[in-house]
Amino acid sequence: MSTNSSVRGIVRVIFPILLVVFFAITAQAFAAQERDVITAKAESLEELLRSMSHISMQMDAIQKVLRSPDAAGREEELKLKIAVLTEREKELEASFEKVATDVDWADAWAKESKDKEELSWDSELKMLLGPVMREIKAMTSRPREIERLRAQMEMYDSQLNEVGRALENLLAILPNAGTPQLTQKLNGTIRTWQNRQQQIKTQQGITEQKLKQLIGEKKSFFKAAGDLTRIIFKGRGKTLIIAVLVFAFVWICLRFLHRLLRRITPFYKEGRSVYVRVFDVMYLAFTAVFSVMALLGVFYLFGDWVLLSLAIIFVLGFCWAAKQAIPRYWGQAVLMLNIGPVREGEVVIHNGIPYEVKRINVYTELENSHLEGGIIRLHIKDLVDMRSRPKWENEQWFPSRKGDWVRLSDGTYGQVIAQTPEAVKLKRVGGALVTYRTEDFLAQTPMNLSQGFRLNVTFGLDYGHQAIITKEIPDVISKALTGALNAEGFGESISSIKVEFKEAGASSLDLAVIADMNGKAEAKYDFLTRAMQRYCVEACNANNWVIPFTQVTVHMEPQGA
Repeated sequence: MSTNSSVRGIVRVIFPILLVVFFAITAQAFAAQERDVITAKAESLEELLRSMSHISMQMDAIQKVLRSPDAAGREEELKLKIAVLTEREKELEASFEKVATDVDWADAWAKESKDKEELSWDSELKMLLGPVMREIKAMTSRPREIERLRAQMEMYDSQLNEVGRALENLLAILPNAGTPQLTQKLNGTIRTWQNRQQQIKTQQGITEQKLKQLIGEKKSFFKAAGDLTRIIFKGRGKTLIIAVLVFAFVWICLRFLHRLLRRITPFYKEGRSVYVRVFDVMYLAFTAVFSVMALLGVFYLFGDWVLLSLAIIFVLGFCWAAKQAIPRYWGQAVLMLNIGPVREGEVVIHNGIPYEVKRINVYTELENSHLEGGIIRLHIKDLVDMRSRPKWENEQWFPSRKGDWVRLSDGTYGQVIAQTPEAVKLKRVGGALVTYRTEDFLAQTPMNLSQGFRLNVTFGLDYGHQAIITKEIPDVISKALTGALNAEGFGESISSIKVEFKEAGASSLDLAVIADMNGKAEAKYDFLTRAMQRYCVEACNANNWVIPFTQVTVHMEPQGA
């Protein structure tokens, strides 16, 4: 125990130290990486500065030539060279500022100038889709920039190869120059190509530095999540979130106000009359319109015309599409006013089961009190094709209740242990469970034994008892059945027992034995069906009455036929 405590104590002391050392090493590594980046950037700036100085020297030299008598007839050529060098000097100056500041001011200025341009009606669609395209381009800017820089590196390599080959050719020609003028011209050409080589190398170095910087950028999960959050809450993302929240707030407040009105105003206490329903429908329409106006108002207040235009187009498109659904919406409105084919307090049949319509609204509530989970909610559009009828005083909602014993037309006999709108589960004698879909259960025309049932048995005696078959024998068998049932413990379950002469059969005189039970013996239905025959046989045995068997008649062919 003490050893574990010592280990935990050592861990508590060492862990913070290791954590501090880890963060210190990480900070030093980041600092070293930052110093390397700055050093490389300084080297690139020096290269740019040398290139700019070289171009400036070239421009001064050309200016001197332009002012000298040697420029006679070459003024346009010299001015064109100066213009090209001036443009190149501006590009190097812009590159110098971009490398030194990490800010592309030219792109920012171009963006500002572009935003100030007046767009024509033909470009409205581009303006609406522009924010989406810009967001997509921003999301893919890093890989696209990396690919562009790699393409530039390949181009610079190809250019350097061409320049190197050109210089090799020039240097090979130079020793063979036969005149001073050719030597001077070749030297000038060599210097020109050397300048080109230097410029390409400078641009290649800058591009390589950018490429390394982009490839080396690795964002942590938290930084990426933070950048995503800033993107969402910046500009249109923030405006859109605020607008959605305002829409939800207005909708919830107006719905809450409606419920409050229903509770406190006497207007609703008299029941949901037609006037109340008209008000509910109008209030629902007002809630939807006012919530949408609040959404558009947020876009207007923030001055976000793009989102405002998109929202207006969406609303107009929804209204245009709703034009085709006006008959359906009208049918739903009539239902909500309780003047349609389905009305509150009446009975509808849904999936073959009767339900009482408790309340008609956007979501209508139907109830069957005989089923577990017998309350279902339907969208009002599902009621359009239904029809209701008045509810009667002794409405039969379901053939059984939980706990009742039933007998189905397929011979299944058992106790209902669960019944829902989807399934009915029966527990048969012996414990076996049988599950029916509710629709299939109803199709089996269940006989509910818990409300009382009748046992009807046909029993036959021999024709030798013809004299007493109509009165004496029925009375004796009736008393015997009553006594036997009482002895078996079914006395409280008997409603009545009748034994009557039924018919003179082919082989016997048949009696109809009828026993009406009050439902307390529903669990013994099959047993009592068999017991009735047994009681009748015992009564015959006690009175020496003969039970006939089926007579077989043999017809003989006449002789000589």
